[in-house]
Amino acid sequence: MTELLQPIGFAVLTWWLSTGVILWLIGLPKDTFKWTALAATAIVIVATIGLLSVRNETGIAAAYLGFAIGIALWAWHEVMFLLGYLSGPRKTPCPPNLGDWPRFVVSSQTVIYHELAIAIHASALLALTYGAANQIAAWTFFLLWGMRLSAKLIIFFGAPNISDIFLPAHLAYLKSYFKKSSVSAFFPLAIILVTMATAIIIYHAAIAPSGSFQSLGLIMLGSLATLAVLEHWALVAPLPDAALWKWALRSSSPSESTTRTSEWRK
Repeated sequence: MTELLQPIGFAVLTWWLSTGVILWLIGLPKDTFKWTALAATAIVIVATIGLLSVRNETGIAAAYLGFAIGIALWAWHEVMFLLGYLSGPRKTPCPPNLGDWPRFVVSSQTVIYHELAIAIHASALLALTYGAANQIAAWTFFLLWGMRLSAKLIIFFGAPNISDIFLPAHLAYLKSYFKKSSVSAFFPLAIILVTMATAIIIYHAAIAPSGSFQSLGLIMLGSLATLAVLEHWALVAPLPDAALWKWALRSSSPSESTTRTSEWRK
């Protein structure tokens, strides 16, 4: 049982804590943003060095380290986006009464730099880990990327429980691009695909030798995928997911914190 609970606990705690730290940092005054960006960049450099050092290691520690590295690499993109340093050329609210395709075009313009940076980073990870024995970091990054793209498309096509509580004030214009509506026809397709992907990971984790490097890596990836599936459901069901990081939102200024709290209570 310990061989199962430890990697699950590690994956859940790493996901929850890293998300909370990011939210806490972006809630700080703007004059701290440059230091946050520098710290995040330093961490991603150290993580990349770590990736190279464990790419051919298949011990238990290497499995956990690979997963943590993948989270750290992904976190850099989240930090730079939420700080407003890496988003897109459009920084104005969505024009009203647009059709789906024009709305997709202008929505893409708000995040295109962010998406291109992720794609470039993913390509670099693929090159750095090609043929390596330890690809957990790369798979963690790719899993987060795929699940995030799926969630973004659900938000684009429409969902009833889209939360904007995590958006800082300087990205408030992004709220106008969210489509709060009844569940779209895209959601069933997306939830089937992400659930199938999660089930495949869990299946391979179940048949892997217990306690092995492969088993540990797949259990952590399966845990992360399961959390992503729950986040997908939170877009259409009134799940209080925001309460998980209420502590991290306390770093916001009083006015911004009040706004975020009122949005969360709606």
